Amino acid sequence: MSSSRESLSKGYGWKNIIGSISLQRGGAYGKKTKEESLVSGAAVLRECRYIVLFFGCEWHPFCRSQFTPQFIRMYPHLKAERGGDPEKNVEIVYVSLDKDEKAYERFVRTMPWLSVPWDEAREQLIAAFRVQNVATKLPQVVVLDTTDGLNKNNGVIHWNAFPEIQLRMNKDSDESLAKQFPWNVSKAAAGCTVCAALMMCSIQ
Repeated sequence: MSSSRESLSKGYGWKNIIGSISLQRGGAYGKKTKEESLVSGAAVLRECRYIVLFFGCEWHPFCRSQFTPQFIRMYPHLKAERGGDPEKNVEIVYVSLDKDEKAYERFVRTMPWLSVPWDEAREQLIAAFRVQNVATKLPQVVVLDTTDGLNKNNGVIHWNAFPEIQLRMNKDSDESLAKQFPWNVSKAAAGCTVCAALMMCSIQ
């Protein structure tokens, strides 16, 4: 039997990866030391119905200067909207595609949510979701249902909600965007992936 990643379905094993590690709180809400700001991934899976994996990087101008600041403004509304109810609670987890650990640490200090540490687990998630570290494929936002990990999509609600989120960011308030979670794909967004890619290419 082959054990290669190519033989596994896309997204396979993400719950095991997250559940076996400690996640790092972002700089906005973090404590004084890394050790004090660690959160059990298993606890996050228990406490949250939904996990949003945000694959991004500091080196990408659009991701750094436009999308991430908007996502940060939306985040407190998302947490307030979903409340502390495990049946609807949601958490964002940043998965870095930065060039090195220093860039990762610098970028996560701007973020209020959790992040996967700069270690093997980060690489495993990137491989599991087959994320490409190229400008036209980033950022990528994967929406996951923690209660539905064994279905044919491995609990994935959206393989990439970024086009839909970006479309709504351009016309809706941060509060409205939070209320629209999990950002079901609209007819307009269904055809905008190429346009979004072209836009990101143009800013390189």
